[in-house]
Amino acid sequence: MFKKEPEALARNDVAKRKRLLLFFGCLAAVVLAGYGTLRLTVPRHRITGHNIQTIELGMTELRVKEILGAEAGDYSTKRLELNWSRKAYGKFWIADEAAIWVGFDETGQVAAIIYGWGLREPESFLANLRRWLGM
Repeated sequence: MFKKEPEALARNDVAKRKRLLLFFGCLAAVVLAGYGTLRLTVPRHRITGHNIQTIELGMTELRVKEILGAEAGDYSTKRLELNWSRKAYGKFWIADEAAIWVGFDETGQVAAIIYGWGLREPESFLANLRRWLGM
C-alpha cells in the first residue's frame, strides 16, 4: 500500500485545522450577528401590563415616565384604534402589549388612570426568540 510522507500528512493536518477554524469563525460571526440584530430590535420602552399596574394616584409625571421608560406616545408596531375620550391634562402611553391613559391634576400628579391590554396575536419568530432569550 502507498504510504504518505510525513510532510504530506502534516500539510493535510494543517489544512483540516484551517478549515475547522474558518468554519467555527463563520459560525461565531453568524451567531453574534443574529444576537446583535435581536438586541437592536428590542423595544426601548417598558410599557407592560406589570409596569402599568404599578402606577398609582398621586405619582408625578416624571415618576410615571421612569416606570414606563419613555415619554408619552405610541410605541405600538400594530395599528390600534383606541376609542378613549381624551381628558384635560392626560397623556397616552401605547405599546403592543398594553396601553395606558394617565390624567394629571393641576399640580402634575396622577389623578386618573385608564389602562388595558393589547389583543393577543400570534408571536412572530423574532418575538418568540427574544422572549426565550429573556430580552
